[in-house]
Amino acid sequence: MANPLSMYVPIKQDKDSQKAATDAAKDFVKNVEDGLNASGIVHYAKLVLIPNADGDGTQALFLSTVFDESMREYLRFFWEQPGINIAIQGIAAVAATAPDPPITDLDSFQSFIESVDLEADLYQAYPDTVKQIKAKKS
Repeated sequence: MANPLSMYVPIKQDKDSQKAATDAAKDFVKNVEDGLNASGIVHYAKLVLIPNADGDGTQALFLSTVFDESMREYLRFFWEQPGINIAIQGIAAVAATAPDPPITDLDSFQSFIESVDLEADLYQAYPDTVKQIKAKKS
């Protein structure tokens, strides 16, 4: 069964944080595609910039993914990927509220993700995992 991650992170309103958010969204797929493919468990992933109410700048980052396995195994894989680990550290750096505790290991990484994950119910039209889907295409 697939699981959702709906990560909503309000960001700082300073110029550097705003630029970092825009840069992260601009090449999101290109920057994470290899790592997501290597995981063999991610069905979908998208990064959305939530605009400020006045339309000027970004209020928050919204990362939405659908994945197989448990949250812990999903996060373990990404914690161990240097490029994705750096990206998550970048999101934490622009967060309006800094992670507490700071992200230094898998446990604090999971704590941060769980603190910004919006609860969501996920409809799933098929029971197959990413690995099963790819095996059927071979």
